[in-house]
Amino acid sequence: MKYLLPTVICWLVHIMTFAQGYVDQERVYSLINEQVKNVNSINRVNWHQYEYKDHIEGNKLGNWGEFLAHIDSMPGYHKEMRRYIVEMSNRVTGDNFKNGMTLLIPDSFPSDFKAYSPYPFTYSPADTLPKLFIIDKFTQTFGAYEYGKLVRWGLLSSGKENDLTPPGRYNFNWKDEHRFSNAAPPGEEWEMFYVFNFQSKWGVHVHQYALPIGRPASHGCVRLALADAIWNFYWANEWQHEKGRLVRNGTPVMVLHDNPRGKAVHWQIKSSKAVSLVELPARLEDVPEGIYSTISHKVPWLSGW
Repeated sequence: MKYLLPTVICWLVHIMTFAQGYVDQERVYSLINEQVKNVNSINRVNWHQYEYKDHIEGNKLGNWGEFLAHIDSMPGYHKEMRRYIVEMSNRVTGDNFKNGMTLLIPDSFPSDFKAYSPYPFTYSPADTLPKLFIIDKFTQTFGAYEYGKLVRWGLLSSGKENDLTPPGRYNFNWKDEHRFSNAAPPGEEWEMFYVFNFQSKWGVHVHQYALPIGRPASHGCVRLALADAIWNFYWANEWQHEKGRLVRNGTPVMVLHDNPRGKAVHWQIKSSKAVSLVELPARLEDVPEGIYSTISHKVPWLSGW
């Protein structure tokens, strides 16, 4: 956990900037790493609405105590981590819950974190790809697939201005465990950990950094929680060169949609049911080539591995 200090500092400096709060990366490290089961053996959770308020006057629990008692009454796992599952699912931290706020609560708490995912467990357009990493700017989430099966998902924070994280098809290319951002103002050093680049011209990377729970905030790169950045660092593949010539692209990446207007959410209530707001293209080729990508007729996008 030695790399968490810069993140903590960023939380302290910017805590008032985002009213929804920041992901507690150290606390949820083990929780979001609990993504080991095959999706064929995982049941998605069902959700119900819960009004955050003092439901029973006189029991001295108050809003927060009754909320904790409610989620503790649900069957399943993660007794000490349930509040964080609810926070990440609703994209707001508990210290920012407001009286009368409506929260989505799982009917049960399965052990595998993929059970709470807004991404489809299977994505047939990608069933021939060894690996595919999807960045959805609208929901500020990512989904990683192997042969069309979801293997990981999580929250992210992309460029605070829409075009800073350009949409399109890319490939992971080079990686570095530790770098300093060249976007830092004079006299400051912004450290990035577990960096994986997917657009070399502008230097757009996926990496660990302070992670607002519900808003784009970066200068163009894609921030992940520490656990997700480490996982992707070792999961995704780099490009391959022979005699200075690119012969194979790295793992394919898709950057989808525009930034949200206001707070990002990935669930919406329709007819009393939670509906995912993640929308994936029906065909991979419907996503245009990204600006300054490494895609070419000699080394096509699908050569990625």
